[in-house]
Amino acid sequence: MSQDNVDIIRSAIASWNAGNMDAVREGLDPNVVATPLQGWPEQGPFVGRDAVMAWYGQVREAWDIDTVEAIRFVEAGDRVLVRVRWHGAGQGPESTMEFTAVYTMRKGGTVYIEFFWDHAEALQALGLSEQDAHVDT
Repeated sequence: MSQDNVDIIRSAIASWNAGNMDAVREGLDPNVVATPLQGWPEQGPFVGRDAVMAWYGQVREAWDIDTVEAIRFVEAGDRVLVRVRWHGAGQGPESTMEFTAVYTMRKGGTVYIEFFWDHAEALQALGLSEQDAHVDT
């Protein structure tokens, strides 16, 4: 099932980049919980599909265009770790940031999303290190 989960997250990233937020929404469990990056302006956690989508909407409004590039996927059972590079442009200075997201999956939907600035910390949250992390690119 874990490769299926990786494919679900790949699809969600492609939907985000295409601006298809309805598809992003459909990939979230109705009771999803998302915790933002430490120090992020909106503190969270965001509980429920509507709250997470409202937060995503706020984030997207900061730029005229934004894209997410997946740098690395690590599958770990019902969780998928993704190191990403997020680029936003327009409405002020351009911004590029790297962070890691850990998605916990149930029955084909995302039930928990946790964001980390530090990739090693995200791996540690999964009980993994760089040496024993299975990489799926």
